[in-house]
Amino acid sequence: MFDQDEIIAKIKEVKPKVVAIVHGETSTGRLQPIDRLGAAVREVGGFLVVDAVASFMGAPVKADEWQIDAVVGGSQKCLGALPGMSLVTFNDRFADEINKRKRIELGVRGEDAQTAANFVPSNYLDLTQLQDYWSPARVNHHTEAAIGIYGVHEALRLGVQEEGLANRFARHQQVHQALNNAVKALCLTIFNEGDHEMPMVTCVEIPEALRDTNFQSELLTKSGVEIAASFGSLQGKIWRLGTMGYVAQKGYLVRFISIFGAALLQAGYPADVKAALDAVDQAFV
Repeated sequence: MFDQDEIIAKIKEVKPKVVAIVHGETSTGRLQPIDRLGAAVREVGGFLVVDAVASFMGAPVKADEWQIDAVVGGSQKCLGALPGMSLVTFNDRFADEINKRKRIELGVRGEDAQTAANFVPSNYLDLTQLQDYWSPARVNHHTEAAIGIYGVHEALRLGVQEEGLANRFARHQQVHQALNNAVKALCLTIFNEGDHEMPMVTCVEIPEALRDTNFQSELLTKSGVEIAASFGSLQGKIWRLGTMGYVAQKGYLVRFISIFGAALLQAGYPADVKAALDAVDQAFV
């Protein structure tokens, strides 16, 4: 997690054209504060681009209020739709800027088409062409993933219309806190507890006695439960437990704690499974 004051100071010094930052960083389980960055980037004439793949639909991402120019979300995490879809939103000033590099490929280009000298040299990840694909112009770009789009639409309907965003965010936070309480009751330690934790990822310090064992692989092969490791300096030091989208419910949490706690006991770790299950119950009173 980076201090916003430090980021803003660097923005004023460097005056970058683009500041790209991750909102929900899953490898460490941190939720990066970004509410003041947009204004600072605009002061120097730049653009703020935010990766909200893991946090979208699980925590607030206030694109307009925080003056974010472009946000990328994920379909498969807190939204709970099919994987493989990238959800993107960007404002008019961002659109105006990227259209300075616009090119329509030769095969579908009309006689009146304007082509920039410094155009994007690839059809992939070219938002200028994707804009025309979805616009009334309907310029050919690719064959759309129709089933995936219907899936995203239904997932958004369930999340926005049926559950409501406020309720959805509160559910993720409640389940996260219940999982944290249960993990501590199992005599495990939350990694950097209280330090801007993501409400959809709980990071757990791996006990020294289990660091060089096959605990994770045995949990998967014997019980069908997969917990994630981490990367870089945290590799082999923490487990990451995800509670995203549909699975962020009490029933799934109770099942996980029962299986996880039993596996810890079988591995010789003194876990108090009853206390952990009681902690889950208390979080939902």
